[in-house]
Amino acid sequence: MRTGGGSRIVPGVETLGDDLVLLSVSPNSGRIMTKQKIDYGLMGAELVRLAALGRVDIEADRVMVRNAAATGDPRLDAALASLAGSSRPPKAQRWVGHPRRKILDSYLERLVAAGCLRREGTVMTRWRIGDTGRAADAKARLDAIAMPAGPIDLAQTAFGGLAYAIGLVNVLYPGWGNRKIRKRFREIADGQWTKPPSSDIPDAPDSGPAASAGAEAASHHAAHAATHAASQAATHAATHAATHAATHAAVHAAVHASVDAGHSAAAGGGHGGH
Repeated sequence: MRTGGGSRIVPGVETLGDDLVLLSVSPNSGRIMTKQKIDYGLMGAELVRLAALGRVDIEADRVMVRNAAATGDPRLDAALASLAGSSRPPKAQRWVGHPRRKILDSYLERLVAAGCLRREGTVMTRWRIGDTGRAADAKARLDAIAMPAGPIDLAQTAFGGLAYAIGLVNVLYPGWGNRKIRKRFREIADGQWTKPPSSDIPDAPDSGPAASAGAEAASHHAAHAATHAASQAATHAATHAATHAATHAAVHAAVHASVDAGHSAAAGGGHGGH
């Protein structure tokens, strides 16, 4: 599948990485509860956002850069530079599975600068929610995805799938009583609940005198409707491919991280964290 490099509008993905970070902050300990896996989720979020902007497409699971111009977001620009600088288009799974150094730190710093988080401590850093409304909104949107009410849109698929990939779902919806919710998120990560795009095509002109105002106007209307429908389909196809690739890559990388951590623990190793 190949599409142009123009801007696409997929509402809801702009804050994807920030939302994952905010919801990962423990209100009790101030630690990042998904520390072991969140880097993969952030890489996946950036891949989805770049696809939604029309900067990349996914072809045969490889990430094809269509427009490497600056986006105005340092994190997305770093992601684009990484992709564009590869000797050949990287596979999504490999790219997501090799996060940029200190990618989580860059998100934490931005959230602190925006007043969404506060940093506490010097020797052992702890994070506190500075904007409770913003955090509550992110949680409410994830809760809406959790409710088994049928298909969800692309932004919700990306949010739910990546939340599952980094283990956030297990943290926020623990216990036997939430098993159906966790199952739904697993199915979302597998791509089972993504609804088809809405064509959102304007209604055809009414019949009667107004409809006969001119063939040129009717043709213009039809062309606009067709172009809009094609754009919607291309956006859905590209972003769906990126969402699917990013989520599966993040799940794959997170599983390997868990296995590696288990091996390290068995050998007496350990690791630090935020």
